[in-house]
Amino acid sequence: MLFLLRTLYQKDFSKQFFAAVSFVGGKHIIKYIILVFFLGFDSVCSEIVLDAVEKGWIVSIGGVDRWSKIILLMEETLLSFLYLLLLTVYLSVIAVKFVKKDYRLQRHEYVFLILPSAATLCISITLQMLILSVEKDMPILIFYKVPATLFWIPFICILLLGVNISSVILFQKLIQLNEEERKRSMLENQMAHMQREITEIQDIYADMRGLRHDMRSHLESIAAVVGRTEGKEREELDSYIGQIEETVSRLDFPYQTGNAITDVILHQKKQEAEKQGITFTADFAYPNQKRIDVYDVGIVLNNALENAIEAAGKTDGGKTINVRSYQKGSLFFIEVENSFFGTLMTDKETGLPISTKADRRLHGLGMENIKRCAGKYKGDIDIAIKETEGGKTFILTVMMYEKTFTPKMP
Repeated sequence: MLFLLRTLYQKDFSKQFFAAVSFVGGKHIIKYIILVFFLGFDSVCSEIVLDAVEKGWIVSIGGVDRWSKIILLMEETLLSFLYLLLLTVYLSVIAVKFVKKDYRLQRHEYVFLILPSAATLCISITLQMLILSVEKDMPILIFYKVPATLFWIPFICILLLGVNISSVILFQKLIQLNEEERKRSMLENQMAHMQREITEIQDIYADMRGLRHDMRSHLESIAAVVGRTEGKEREELDSYIGQIEETVSRLDFPYQTGNAITDVILHQKKQEAEKQGITFTADFAYPNQKRIDVYDVGIVLNNALENAIEAAGKTDGGKTINVRSYQKGSLFFIEVENSFFGTLMTDKETGLPISTKADRRLHGLGMENIKRCAGKYKGDIDIAIKETEGGKTFILTVMMYEKTFTPKMP
């Protein structure tokens, strides 16, 4: 089996070995359960044949032999079907519950995962040696010598199958919990980092507003003095003042959203996009009631626009990003559209896009952070791909409900 796995599927050998041990161990353990069923059916069928002979329904040795063969064929057909059914259910449950197939197993994790299957395989080998013995040149099954084994052997086998399945489920749950903890820690670090940046940005923003006001006042005073001069000096001073005014105007952010933080974020992302030749437009306004924490809005904008810039930068031709916000009653929506190339792959478990970067454990968390922030406000996200004349457009819509959550300031 390992040879076939290595030949047909060039995957992780450790997982192939686990698959082989799980299959072989489970196959043999189920065989002993079916063996007990076979003995039970055979005993019942033998009683039926004897009863038919006593009642005169079967009157010849040939008839007994014929009916015995027919009953045996029926038994083997029924039990083969039951065997395949149990084996299919066992393997299907393991395949379904083993959801993190791309997870790179650590050594101690692999030992934890494979030990139950290895123990099952060893027990099946032991049962194979114990079930059949020879006395006076005659094969004797342990079930006839110790009738209690007719119950205990299948019961133990069922427990072993349950342990194998439970170990896979438990292992996957532990992986998921570790992933959730890692993602939660990264989100908390991101939020803490953003909170520090927001405090600095607010101070810088206030200083810049004061600086712009003072500079414009000084320019007005200088212009008044220059207005009394004439000739070539007047032209030179006018040109010089014009350059200063142009410099001061650069201190103004292109988007006035109603909040200094979202102003700065959009300004920064616009500059990043334009460096990559991406056309960036925004029609964004911070929610009027301000019941949604600016930290959460900042996380949504940061992650959404980072993903949009990365995706749009990979496209050929028109590279565009458009971000807008709107309100419908108590619902606040953020919508980010960007040009897109390729095929969108989604995680079957979360329904979120899968990162195309090599190390998916360190990347692809942006969308999950966005979904977490939306969830704090009883909201959700929606992802759509729209076909356009110039190619494809990726559309992310984030919905937040203002009235259901009042965030506490740190």
